[in-house]
Amino acid sequence: MRQATEGRAVYFRDQFEGTSGAGVIGLSSAVNVQLLIPGVDITIIADQFATETTSDGAAGHFGILSERTNADTKKLSRWTHDSFEWYHQLYMSEESNSAGVLRLFGYQLWSSKRPVWLGPGFIDGGMPALPTMASEKIGESYDVIVNCTGLGSRTLFNDKMMVPIRGHTIRAKAPWIKHFYIGGNGDTYIYPGQDNVVLGGTRQRGEECLKKDQKYFDDIIDRCCTLVPSLKHADIEKLWVGLRPWRSTVRLEMEVISINDRRLPVVHNYGHGSDGVCLSWGCGVDAAHLVKEQLGQTGAQQTLSKL
Repeated sequence: MRQATEGRAVYFRDQFEGTSGAGVIGLSSAVNVQLLIPGVDITIIADQFATETTSDGAAGHFGILSERTNADTKKLSRWTHDSFEWYHQLYMSEESNSAGVLRLFGYQLWSSKRPVWLGPGFIDGGMPALPTMASEKIGESYDVIVNCTGLGSRTLFNDKMMVPIRGHTIRAKAPWIKHFYIGGNGDTYIYPGQDNVVLGGTRQRGEECLKKDQKYFDDIIDRCCTLVPSLKHADIEKLWVGLRPWRSTVRLEMEVISINDRRLPVVHNYGHGSDGVCLSWGCGVDAAHLVKEQLGQTGAQQTLSKL
């Protein structure tokens, strides 16, 4: 087999008709491919980035929340461990402030005695980006597709197991909040960040309307003020609603599809629901190894597409 001298990686990760955007799962996969395969050029193709993504609006705390009815617990444990080690490395580095990784103490409030937990927060990043590209052109130009489209996989890959879980959060100015608070089953939470405090939330299975209905935000404020009454004096900076791309099992595997009679390997990495931050780096490591395996079988002109 010929040894490749250079490659090109294109990451197309946005839903065609949705809002999940270039989120933490796709970015983690992209970075891991770059680390594992030196010299590969990476371009992100999407129609939503940065503050328009679900990852940006989410609370971004570290911990498994989604119920996984068919989960491989060993894989979940490994992905979570790898992700925690990565975020902890960032937290301990000189880049922790710019990366936005915080480690906080706080309280989870139950009617019965439960353990307190802590975790690092959300990390963001950026890479070269392009507008959306037709699947035919991707099929002609690239040797591997990495699919991190989330809910977009319902249409792109006919995945009927994908379920939207709508969530609402509020960003408020409350610099006196120094600890996190979680109420009951986790649907009510208060997470202080670098610039503001995240108040949440909701978990509305099957709901896809992204209208900012004030009644849900009023309910969040009421619940959070019950935990910390001083929040009634906080200034509201942003209201957000988004869709968690949930699946009973995370899909992280390779599949071969056909585009214009050409066989094309696809590495799937989606369905993380509300656990995107917690699982992102660990899943990105596995996805990158699948990509490397496929690129090693395609010859000298190694081109990679990422959905």
